[in-house]
Order: sequence, then structure tokens, then C-alpha cells
Amino acid sequence: MVYKLFKLIPSVNYLIKAPAYIYILVFFFPSVLLGAITTFLPEPDMTGSFVTDSIVLDLLIAVIVAPLLETLLFQSLIIEIICKIIKRPRRNIYIAVMVSSLAFALNHTYSLGYVIMTFFWGIIFALAYYLGRYRKEGPIILVFLIHSIYNLSSSLYNLMV
Repeated sequence: MVYKLFKLIPSVNYLIKAPAYIYILVFFFPSVLLGAITTFLPEPDMTGSFVTDSIVLDLLIAVIVAPLLETLLFQSLIIEIICKIIKRPRRNIYIAVMVSSLAFALNHTYSLGYVIMTFFWGIIFALAYYLGRYRKEGPIILVFLIHSIYNLSSSLYNLMV
């Protein structure tokens, strides 16, 4: 039924049927734009965040562990539960995306600006997950890849700066 709703919107229908690399890039580029905006914000206080003495281990956590856990908790679990509870597709997409984004943002409480930016990242990831439910690759792997590629690019940028 939701897929029928999306068929009415040509760009969403194209996105659902597009090759995986295009799907990933469509959601990756807005993430990069948000990341560029964060360079103008004051540096957040990262006390309490998990950091090791090994750059390799930090990259492994940032690129593999964190995106996988956050995708499972903040996109998959929340969106699937809301979609099971609320059966109306037009209503559950809005509620699922907002609740997922809010939970994602509240997990990144380094500063108010960072919470706001991660809320918008959460919207991108939640929409990618919701639409990914109608693709053959599956939403978890798609959002994981988008999130991982973004974390890798921002980690490499932070290492160079």
C-alpha cells in the first residue's frame, strides 16, 4: 500500500528503483552538506565520547561499530515498531522519521548545535531506512553504508585538519 503511495511521486519511485550506488549517493550528499555546516559551529565538548589511543581502533569504531549499532537502534528498531503500531502509511512515515531522528539526536548530546545537526542527519538516515524497506538490498545495509561512508569521510577530514 505504501509502495502504491510512493508510485504517485515520480522522484521517490525512481529512488526506490535506482541502482544502489545512486540511492546511497542521494542520501550521502545532504549529509556532507550538513557536515560542512558543522565546521562553522563551535567545537563540541566530546567528554564522555568513546576515544582510544589507537587511530585504527577509533576509525573502526567510527566506521563500523557506531553506524551498525545506531542503524539497528535508531532506525531499524524504532521505525519498525512504529510501523507495526501505526498501520496508516501516511501517518507512520512522519511519526517514524521524527521519533527516529529525535532519538538519534539525543544520543549525540555534545552541544546544542550538534544535537540540532544530528537531528537533521537522523532525518536523512530515517528517510533512507524507510524508503530502503522497498528495495531489494534491505534498509539496514543501505543506511549502514551511508552512515559509514559519512563517518569515514568526516574522520579522515578531522585527521587532516
